[in-house]
Amino acid sequence: MKYFLFECKKMLKKKSIWVAVILSVVAIAAFYFFNYSVAERVHKTRMLDLETSQIDIPEKLAKDRIDLEEAKEAGESAKALDLEHGISIYEKMLEEKKFQWDNIMDGNWAAISEKQYEQLNYFAVTSKSQNFPVHSIMDQHVSMFTVRASAEERRLVAEIGVEPMVQWDSFAPYHPTMYDNHDGKVLEMWEMGTKRYGKQGFYFLYQVIPAFIIPFIILIGCFVFGNNVSSEATKKRRSLNLYAVLPVKKRQLFFAKYFSGLLFTVIFVVFILCVPLISSLFTSGVGSLQYPVLIYDGPAESPFGFESTILNEWTDMFHFITLREYFGTVLLLTIVLVVFMFSIYYLLSLFIKSPTVNAAILLIVTFFGMTVLSKAPYNPFTYVDIHRVVNREFAVVNFNEAITVGNGLMVLGMIGVIAIGLCYLRFRRFVVE
Repeated sequence: MKYFLFECKKMLKKKSIWVAVILSVVAIAAFYFFNYSVAERVHKTRMLDLETSQIDIPEKLAKDRIDLEEAKEAGESAKALDLEHGISIYEKMLEEKKFQWDNIMDGNWAAISEKQYEQLNYFAVTSKSQNFPVHSIMDQHVSMFTVRASAEERRLVAEIGVEPMVQWDSFAPYHPTMYDNHDGKVLEMWEMGTKRYGKQGFYFLYQVIPAFIIPFIILIGCFVFGNNVSSEATKKRRSLNLYAVLPVKKRQLFFAKYFSGLLFTVIFVVFILCVPLISSLFTSGVGSLQYPVLIYDGPAESPFGFESTILNEWTDMFHFITLREYFGTVLLLTIVLVVFMFSIYYLLSLFIKSPTVNAAILLIVTFFGMTVLSKAPYNPFTYVDIHRVVNREFAVVNFNEAITVGNGLMVLGMIGVIAIGLCYLRFRRFVVE
């Protein structure tokens, strides 16, 4: 224990470590505030549209009503019919805009979400009754799975009555899913309309976790805290190490060095993830942990008992969990992923002295494992994409129910333990022996 505490104190005294930590804190805080500013701009654009509509639409209606009277007096029945239809549309639009404006100003987000649910549910019910998607963008249909999941999500948001995540399309706020299949200009419009911004701390984390923010932070942690023996991994420097001439047990020394680095890496990762939560206290708050998170269940069970290997946007199942459950699972998988990545980095550091080269190798290997190797339950790099493991996207799209959080914990943990053993053997042979 005294060796472990000694190694911890050594790390706390290194100025380079403190500089790296401070820079990381500043970077993630700046990222949060930038994202917040974008979300605010989207929200203000929406509010400006609602505000100006309270002036522009009544003016338009007044002019159309005058034109309607003139058309009736002139006996222009076709023109009068078009004007009546247009007036009806604008009156409904004004009512909708006023409803949104009043409830946003009152902070009544439950009413707004309920209205959005009604619209999305209308799309879902109508499409089901006609057996054909009713909502499309430039002749490209919106996936029925997306419509159904979005409606259910909005119903749950209405139940908890919290401010939802910000997105450009507030009329029908779709939740993007893996069933979306757009291309060209429509894809650009779809991504812009469905991209979500989290102003609140928890929602920001939910927004950025799918973008591999956690593996990136872990890599930085390895780079900062995983080099406490890299300069000692050659025979030339062995005589300069104090413990080389002292009666220190090799095993205790190794585990003191390894676990001190691992502990600081875990603390670093968790702390950096908490920075947006702290920052959000100065803006919109941390948000609600009851916010719904989509989980894919895959094809519905066949009445004949066999498993389907075809995705069906009309019948495939899904459910929602809360952010509390989501973050709990993500945190557990993150800790085991830290052990895995740190152990690999530590092993590299015992062979290669340069931290930059080690970080680059780990990054390249991880990227290769994620993109080139197939998504399989015993491929450890499958579980680097934490979000798509937790929401079961990988399991469903690959029709492999073995890709689970439990298997991820087992695979990452076992390979991490093997890497620790290899680190110990290398440490004994080339550092202190």
